[in-house]
Amino acid sequence: MTNDKFLAGKVALVTGAGSGFGREMAIAFAGKGANLVLNDINLESIEETKDMILKSYKVDILLVKADISDFNQVKEMRKKVVEKFDNIFILVNNAGVRLGTFSLVTKEEDYNKIMDVNVKGAWNVTKAFYRRMSKQDFKPITGKIINIASCAGTECGANPYIGIYSVSKAALISFTKLWALELGSSNITVNAICPGLFLTPMYKNNPEFIREFIKRRNIRLPIDRIGESKQVADVALFLASHASDYITGQNIILDGGMTVSVNTL
Repeated sequence: MTNDKFLAGKVALVTGAGSGFGREMAIAFAGKGANLVLNDINLESIEETKDMILKSYKVDILLVKADISDFNQVKEMRKKVVEKFDNIFILVNNAGVRLGTFSLVTKEEDYNKIMDVNVKGAWNVTKAFYRRMSKQDFKPITGKIINIASCAGTECGANPYIGIYSVSKAALISFTKLWALELGSSNITVNAICPGLFLTPMYKNNPEFIREFIKRRNIRLPIDRIGESKQVADVALFLASHASDYITGQNIILDGGMTVSVNTL
């Protein structure tokens, strides 16, 4: 990644770009020259992300308010993308919701919301764009898909306290491997990033809240600090670069060693 603008001439679509990881990844991609499609269900939030980016970078940005769990809305988003940019090179399935209840007591409407956004949403967006990505002239890789999963979805991170969220992220990790197999012949790479505990709106951007969570769960962090969203963006930049062109179907755990400590208990 020696070329400071290695994403110039390429377009990145980031779902859930209004805050947290999505916002940081959008800023990072813009810093490397990418034009952007910013998606969220909250238009004001992606307008804020756009304003933050344009203070520092001269890139073209398309804002699309859409609920990715609704395929009709995703198709409308694709139409807008095609009209403005023709296609995308990077697709980041980042949008997600989390509700903290045990799986067996989760209300049906909450179950549906979590699975619809975290799993079906990523499936909808990938389904809408992969064919066009595969026909691009970029060499040797025609497109990069990055799924933002979670340590909660891994074997050693499954957590009854966040029930169905854990299940949804395990499904997204499984989709990552499946799509890597299906899209490899089209020269599209598909990888997942699995963050651990980070300062994000999901954790109220509150280090004290996270520290209390760590204490109650008896979690050990070998690297004794809470992650920052920029660190997820840095890994996403690597996956978007040519340095990762031979990496696909992988699940990159970014957790300060949390899951290692679970495995050694």
